[in-house]
Amino acid sequence: MTQYNIFLSNVYFFCLITAHDRSETVRVTLCQARPGGSVDHVAEECFQFVQDLALDMAQFLVNAVGKTEGALLLDECQIPLKECERLDDTLALALRHLPLPAGWSILEPGPQDTLLHFAAKRGLRKVALFLLQQPGGREALRLPNKQGRTPARVAQKKGHTQLQKLLTE
Repeated sequence: MTQYNIFLSNVYFFCLITAHDRSETVRVTLCQARPGGSVDHVAEECFQFVQDLALDMAQFLVNAVGKTEGALLLDECQIPLKECERLDDTLALALRHLPLPAGWSILEPGPQDTLLHFAAKRGLRKVALFLLQQPGGREALRLPNKQGRTPARVAQKKGHTQLQKLLTE
């Protein structure tokens, strides 16, 4: 969610705006409902949505499924540990708001890291929850990567015990 602030006559208003998948100018209109049902226009403000790293990454991840070069890039993707918690929140939010292609599934052909392995390796619990709800999510729990490890085993090896529990339930 994005918070947008409006100041009007020494009064502070804010609105929460959900993420979405394109850069655009958005107009926010503040209205006041009065007793009796009339509605007054109080203020109006425009702001610019900008595409962010999490949304770019979500689009890349969705498009990387089933592509060898995508799997190789995922394998090499190094994210500092301190960034993973913030990334978990923002990437999960971006994935939830990203329209997925018809027939999309997280399953990868052949033994390689799936998106579930990607999440397990980095401790991205919210991303893993999202992926488990997608087509192929439960089946991907049993798929080994090139090292023969399932997503749960990857999470265990990296010390992400809460995520490992989620992936073994």
